[in-house]
Amino acid sequence: MSLRKFLLPAIFATRLLHAEVQDGPAPDLAQILQMLKALKEQQVVQMKAAREKALHNAQAAAATPTAAVTAWEEAIRETQFEGQPREGAAFRDWRDKVGDALKERETQSAAQLYFRWLVLTLQRANGRTVKDLLPDVIAYTKDLAADQQAMEGFAENMKRETELAKSGKHGARPGKNSDAATRQMHDTFLRGLGGSAPVKAMSIEEAIKAEKWSNNPGDLEGVYQQIILPELRTEKDSRVLEYWDLKIKREADAAAKTKLAYDAEKFTNERHPSLLWNKALEYQNIGAKNRAIGEMFKIIKGYPKHPDAGRWIAELEAVLMPPVAAPIPEETLPGTGPTRPPGS
Repeated sequence: MSLRKFLLPAIFATRLLHAEVQDGPAPDLAQILQMLKALKEQQVVQMKAAREKALHNAQAAAATPTAAVTAWEEAIRETQFEGQPREGAAFRDWRDKVGDALKERETQSAAQLYFRWLVLTLQRANGRTVKDLLPDVIAYTKDLAADQQAMEGFAENMKRETELAKSGKHGARPGKNSDAATRQMHDTFLRGLGGSAPVKAMSIEEAIKAEKWSNNPGDLEGVYQQIILPELRTEKDSRVLEYWDLKIKREADAAAKTKLAYDAEKFTNERHPSLLWNKALEYQNIGAKNRAIGEMFKIIKGYPKHPDAGRWIAELEAVLMPPVAAPIPEETLPGTGPTRPPGS
């Protein structure tokens, strides 16, 4: 094989690699920009329409516990069974398995809470302010707190019945296996909006995204921390103090329920003072600095051996002593400046 025959393919390949790409004719930039603008406007309109439709459906589902469960079942059918072979039979099998749980009061209450939070989330995503929605959000948290308290009692009953069943004592309900399914279904409703069956069925994953919000309908603490407390602090609303009173009561009740001396002592000597300190700090946030100082000093005096006492003292000192102003450079003082050479 000649050297020429050997080199020709390599030279040809090299030329292809270095061949210039021919550009096309100049596009009409103004027309493209105009079309892009129209597409963006169309997307906004479509998103708004999707939110409004979803809001209407969510409001209907949130009207009653029964409506909420029915709407959830339909969303499950659409997202998990529609289009499958034997769709109807498969869906009926699923409903038969969870049917008893869906009839329970605890589960239906959770379903209604889910759709109530979905309504508030869609309203927020549609542009309503947190300040405007705050009364409804606070009302929601009260019902969510009541639901959590009810489920604590439900869990205690489950534990007691399990112990009775194991011991063979009179009073156990051996056929009550649906309690676990009820608890599981209840928690499923309140786990989160993102990825939930109704959100998928309505194709509103993007439509439920909102600033300064929580997409977890069961996260009571998150709703307070992300939505309620920041708004109350901005408005210097004294209701921010009620949050700490409720939190203290809930944690005191939880410590008492264990009936353990260790839990009670730890709450009294450590957790309770910490919660009181956080409440004292809130007085500053709502403009009552003198009240804050008084409460902070009282807590430090009352709990001098608390693990956080050193930090508390430093924080109170920072409130009492304003920051020292940085010294003003001499050359910026009136009547001073760079010294000119004599005769200049």
